[in-house]
Amino acid sequence: MRLAIDLISIKEELQFLKYFNQQGYQLVDFNLIEKLNWKTLTHEDLQQMDERCFWQHNKHMYVLRNDFTNQLFRYFTAFPIKYKLVAYVGDIIRNHKVIKQVGIENYHPKFETMTKSFLDFHHFIHQYLNDCIQFVILGHYQLINTLLKPHDQTEDVMEMIEERNLSGLIQKLGVQHPLIQILKENTLNQLKVFPDYLHVNHPVLKSIQSWGSWLKKQGITQIHLDITAQPPRSYYKGVFIKCHLEQSSHRVLTGGYYNDVLEGFGLGLTL
Repeated sequence: MRLAIDLISIKEELQFLKYFNQQGYQLVDFNLIEKLNWKTLTHEDLQQMDERCFWQHNKHMYVLRNDFTNQLFRYFTAFPIKYKLVAYVGDIIRNHKVIKQVGIENYHPKFETMTKSFLDFHHFIHQYLNDCIQFVILGHYQLINTLLKPHDQTEDVMEMIEERNLSGLIQKLGVQHPLIQILKENTLNQLKVFPDYLHVNHPVLKSIQSWGSWLKKQGITQIHLDITAQPPRSYYKGVFIKCHLEQSSHRVLTGGYYNDVLEGFGLGLTL
């Protein structure tokens, strides 16, 4: 039984690589084991260590890849980017669990190229996995900053937001706070009401509305807004998407926009 599952996974990986190569994506491959320097580790690197497998040898630290986007971000930050579109397949290891992932990265993207990448992935899911997107969770990693003033972003408040502790947040912020008013709404309805609390030309609002309108034009109407999401990496500063599939509940297509020394938009799917 296990062999059959492995063969199916290999077939899906090959189909993915062939399909995206035909769409103009450059295929890339990187080592599962990364060598890091203790002296150059950032605070963000250290935060990831709880989920990473790592060891030390001859004054160097070696880690198993836990995130493709992070690995590619690290590599293309250090070396010149030759490609605008790349595709990959391989294992990631988080909390000692091996996950097979396929994905793409779109560097220096415009809205049109990000949506094109989404359509490419959507087509792959439909044609090669015989599945479709059931519903989408949409959000923006700067949304919390637009709704919550810096002095209110204390450690306990941010923890309550992550836990969606509405009663605790009411005690801290007051029932009339915009964050509370939006969270009280059903997630399907939040996309309609949160514009009442932002300026019509606010870039975060325009970004979410652009994606929401575009997704609806593709026939995806079940769109839930998530205003509580906090960026897993400091360079994630834009819109994010989580697409749950209809036939395979364990498979989730996730993606997001990031911008630091490198700007990009990534999408990944676990097999």
